[in-house]
Amino acid sequence: MVGRRAQAGTAAGIMARREMLRLAGGLAVAAFLPGAPAAAQTYSATSISQAAQRARRDVGLLGLRADNLLRHMVADGPAHPAVAVRRFRGEQARLARDLATIFNKNVSEDDWLLIVPTRELDFVLAMQPLGIRLAPSADMVEAMLKRRLPQIDPMAGDEAEDVLLTIVFDALGLDRRVALFEQMRNDPVLVGALKDAAAAVKATRYGLAVSELERVMRAMVAPDSIKAVQENLGKDAVLRLYNALIVRFVPFLGWTYFNALLLATIYFNRDTTATVLR
Repeated sequence: MVGRRAQAGTAAGIMARREMLRLAGGLAVAAFLPGAPAAAQTYSATSISQAAQRARRDVGLLGLRADNLLRHMVADGPAHPAVAVRRFRGEQARLARDLATIFNKNVSEDDWLLIVPTRELDFVLAMQPLGIRLAPSADMVEAMLKRRLPQIDPMAGDEAEDVLLTIVFDALGLDRRVALFEQMRNDPVLVGALKDAAAAVKATRYGLAVSELERVMRAMVAPDSIKAVQENLGKDAVLRLYNALIVRFVPFLGWTYFNALLLATIYFNRDTTATVLR
């Protein structure tokens, strides 16, 4: 009898502790979001719309497709860069259209923020004051798919880092203006990432290059970089930059799809940039 009472007491204690932890977790979430009742911050299968739950799952599956695309492109790069470029052109069309369908037909814009991965929240929240739509329209996607990969011709005196930054500028819809370009080339965080990315590309270590290109892109969207773009090129350039990322679904996939674009551009310009990137 004593043993059973002790076990019952232990079980009751465990349940009480679990309930306390659950309540504490709810209060912790509420603490970070002042002004809203704690109950409103507790998400469950019933408080998140079924459409949002399906969209989170479907975007996750498409994110795996983007990962797979990038993985194959990395593997193809050293010996078959042209194959990697063709793969990118074919796969990106299906990927982008499937994602556009989810965000424009299957889930409300009110639920989009629930689909943003936590590691991209700062990037997404930085765009909110500009009133930018987080996902592209179907027309934006189709216009993007019609654009060809750029032809990059290094300028006299360009080093590998300059060529990579030129590729990034083009992907973001930015003009290579001397003042902005030089300001970016003097940013120690960006320069470090560019040097490491260039070294990886020269060594045909494309998996490492992709990792370093993500560092480059995170430096490009840092507050100081965005401020530099606005001061040198104006607010419209900032909008172009963000829209170039949105149309590649960076807020929801992270940098995988966008980095596949950068890698495809590097492969596509392998001959014209050979003097500096090999």
